[in-house]
Amino acid sequence: MKGRALVAKLLIVLLATTNVIAACPSVVQEVSDATKITAEEKQEVLEVAERFVRRMQETNDLTPLIGEIFVADYAERLHQEAINNSLFLMSKSVAEQASREELARYSLALNNCGYVGGLLLFRYKLAHAKEEDDNDGGDDEDSIAYFKKALPPDILELFKTNPILKGLFEDNTNEQTEEVAPDGQVEKSNADNGVQAQQSKADDDVQVKQFDADDDELIRNVEQLRSFTSTLELGAMLARKHLGQSSFKPTLLERHEGANDEENWAAERDRMKPRVWMLSKEFHGYPKDTRIFCANVLLYHMDLVRVDGKLKVLALYYNMD
Repeated sequence: MKGRALVAKLLIVLLATTNVIAACPSVVQEVSDATKITAEEKQEVLEVAERFVRRMQETNDLTPLIGEIFVADYAERLHQEAINNSLFLMSKSVAEQASREELARYSLALNNCGYVGGLLLFRYKLAHAKEEDDNDGGDDEDSIAYFKKALPPDILELFKTNPILKGLFEDNTNEQTEEVAPDGQVEKSNADNGVQAQQSKADDDVQVKQFDADDDELIRNVEQLRSFTSTLELGAMLARKHLGQSSFKPTLLERHEGANDEENWAAERDRMKPRVWMLSKEFHGYPKDTRIFCANVLLYHMDLVRVDGKLKVLALYYNMD
């Protein structure tokens, strides 16, 4: 799948309300007794997944969870997996050149930006339901154009400073200059928000040679990786600022449209669908025949492994199926 289409699909995933079940990526064996999850194991998976959701609701930030529920050597395993199989939007050659800290930072920024972007998108969707209905079934360009409307102007301006993001979001639609709040009031963009001061000149000078938004490996060198990561981090920071200042604070649980919080939680738990697989080949450093537990958590697919008797998150990525 090409770069622009990948991004468009990701934007659709951010608003998905259907029960999507994703298997571990091409590394599972056929069903056997070892792939049957017990009631106790299912409860363990649900406890980790629920803790993840609650912490994300509290902080809008994946960072503290890395140290709380992920495997201790997460960065090292992610680095090796990236070298073996690449990462989202990145070539394998970049993974080979980048440090494990740079890849872990990139993955964190990508997942964080998706989450807070999803919240901004959901907030906009609730405030403009008719417009979202009109966009149902649209093509990739429609999805990207709709997402741009949901982003505050300062975030859009920030994205223009990065050649990759600028290329992905560039189209023939008129640029947004005002932010429409959920209560219908127009919020002016804060032109002096300091974003440009935080974006280093080195990042601004990074150019993407022969940029092609239809390429599925948009990040082709370490300099582009660093610039892209830095921009996503600043974008997530600005998104948290907007979400914190808004009087309208929906959570992603509310996409289930239950009558109350209890019903929404019940729907989210049902969507998690805990399950277990046997690896048919190495995955994040774990060998063939390792049992990997899986769950759908918000917009992510979560893989877990047992470490010293406890389930720990091994991998987290967008649920694109």
